[in-house]
Amino acid sequence: MKEANVYADDFWRSFAKEGDLMHFLRQRSQSSDWMRRPAKKLRLLPLEEEKVQQTFTQEADTDAIIHDTMKHTQMMLKVEKGYYPVRDCAIHTILTRAGIKGEALKRLSPQNYAKIVNLCLQTAKGMALIRFADGKVSAVHGGDESDYRILDMEQIFKETIFYLQQNFPGTKYIPESGSYDHSCVTAMWELSGKPELLDTYQNALKTYGVEREVYAPAIRLSTSDVGAKSVTLHQMLLCDSNSREINLGNPIRLAHGGKADINAFRRNLDLICIRYQEAVNNLTQLLTIPVRHPVNCMIGMMKTLKIPRKIGNQAVEMFVAQNGEGPTNAHEIYYALNETVFFAACEGKQGSQLLKLEEQLMRVLHFDWEYYDVAGSVSW
Repeated sequence: MKEANVYADDFWRSFAKEGDLMHFLRQRSQSSDWMRRPAKKLRLLPLEEEKVQQTFTQEADTDAIIHDTMKHTQMMLKVEKGYYPVRDCAIHTILTRAGIKGEALKRLSPQNYAKIVNLCLQTAKGMALIRFADGKVSAVHGGDESDYRILDMEQIFKETIFYLQQNFPGTKYIPESGSYDHSCVTAMWELSGKPELLDTYQNALKTYGVEREVYAPAIRLSTSDVGAKSVTLHQMLLCDSNSREINLGNPIRLAHGGKADINAFRRNLDLICIRYQEAVNNLTQLLTIPVRHPVNCMIGMMKTLKIPRKIGNQAVEMFVAQNGEGPTNAHEIYYALNETVFFAACEGKQGSQLLKLEEQLMRVLHFDWEYYDVAGSVSW
């Protein structure tokens, strides 16, 4: 169950209207802050220590924030004389600053976990760029000039909306496509004014006798300020009466590093048409790749991608029910694999979780299909 309170680690919200999303992002900017401090001066402390709770930097929802943190990381970050609850999405960046990782850390008590991380933080070099948002520490990035560049989420979305309106007449925000959790914010727009982007693809479908209702091209924007992902423009396809979304791959990415800034993002926006055509050509190419053993091919690919078995089996069963187990092509398999996103949503996955799954599936566009198209029995 997702939390309705924005300070909660499990907070998630979707937006029916574009204006609601933009208003929310403006609020996030107003309720957050950035701070640079020497990384080696930071200290991680177990929240269960009474002295830590007593010196906790006061917030409007102090008790609720402490309770939520106890349900998740159970950690505070000491920054100079202040103590701040640590959000779960911040742990990865804190460990990166400490130069430590490993599954064994998760099995330690909070006291031993903090002790080991602090020993490593003492040797950290350079500055740390700390992200404070809604009463908690959300990220501890590298704070040197070349480490992490702040790309304001509200500004990124404003630039995207303006560009699409100017260059793709008829652009429409897709209701409920916008969503936010503390790891990622995303939204999608239908490019109904540019149907010619799909002309080559629709002609190829007719040539190969494939019946697919292609609705419109679309663009998805996703970004993060906690190091979870780059600023990414995804080439999307709306089909089956606008009830289905297919990620076409070939995303346009801008990492939060080096000389990344809003001008670099504007240059990425200028690539949309070219990259969309390249992505459509890659999808069209799948029509030419025969697949003789579709079930084995699907299972093998999902095993490689580490797709959960339950939703993977559901996707396979749906494909067999609709198409049988006879020969097909890679194009149809890619569509079938994307059904796992639907089944994951039915399991309660939302926001960045579904986006991560979508990006996993995108990898198969560059797989060696012949390698997975094998006879015999392939099991999970």
